Amino acid sequence: MLPLMSPVVISDQFRAMGCSVEVLIVDGSVDLRDLARRTIARLEQCWSRFIPTSDISCINHADGTLVRVDPSTMTLLAAMVEGWTATLGSFDPTLLAPLVGLGYDMSWDNPRNSTSLAANAHARTPLDRIELNPAANTVRAPSGCSLDAGGIGKGLAADLTAIALIEAGAKGALVSIGGDLRVRGAAPQDGGWLIGVADPIDDTIEAAQVALLDGGLATSGPGGHAWVGPEQTLVHHLLDPTTQQPLPVSFPSSVIEATVIAGTAAWAEVWTKAILVNGPTATFPLLDDLDLGARAVFADGTFATSSAWHNYERNSSATAISSNECSA
Repeated sequence: MLPLMSPVVISDQFRAMGCSVEVLIVDGSVDLRDLARRTIARLEQCWSRFIPTSDISCINHADGTLVRVDPSTMTLLAAMVEGWTATLGSFDPTLLAPLVGLGYDMSWDNPRNSTSLAANAHARTPLDRIELNPAANTVRAPSGCSLDAGGIGKGLAADLTAIALIEAGAKGALVSIGGDLRVRGAAPQDGGWLIGVADPIDDTIEAAQVALLDGGLATSGPGGHAWVGPEQTLVHHLLDPTTQQPLPVSFPSSVIEATVIAGTAAWAEVWTKAILVNGPTATFPLLDDLDLGARAVFADGTFATSSAWHNYERNSSATAISSNECSA
């Protein structure tokens, strides 16, 4: 009887979309590392608000005219609309204008890359007013609409890259872009992919560990991405869609980190925003109906979990891939 062969795992780490990226490829060609890098780089060129020629920038400056975009951008826009609809607007990717007004106009990675807004840019465009034509790859957004791919862009990029790796021959793949992570196919060890969720106060320790067979996980929170705003006050990048101001983080009951497990990293990202905006009491019943695992950490250090979270959580000393939230 021949001995069982351990899977060959190829790893790669680099920066893209303003974040640390980690890619693990199980039983695949070394060339797939380049495929992952190319895929993420291409999506960033299409979606980044810091690139004036990106599809997102062109839509934001189109003043209500028709724009032809990459097919991947059509996928992103459809995901935005679906997320906005499912969360009743708690997930809102049209808050770029107030975000820039608060001072977040430059890339964290490269301050030379800055966001350019149209003169009439405004906040909170109802996404059901955006006209999408997937057959022609065209989009018409209302004049003044200011879209930001943000977290859902990272999540969808992880999803699409993991799919591309499997289609190119890998038996398994993990793609992590900041706090958004997608796994598909065979894991390096029995029991699925082990993912560590970092503590929001001390990111050198694990607050939890989960096991995924095939799906996405996203972690989001204001920690580590604060700057001095126009009134010399400390602000962060997560805005309340209603007030267009940073979500409160100083109250003991404020949610300072949300982690969601879903079928895709993009959907996990969408629901983290709903938890941060509405809190777990309002959001967890919706996630329980969808059988999605979620964990919310409060400013006083306590936490709450959805019913399905316990289906994924593991108490293990095994080494896990870390999920840390970041912002472009």
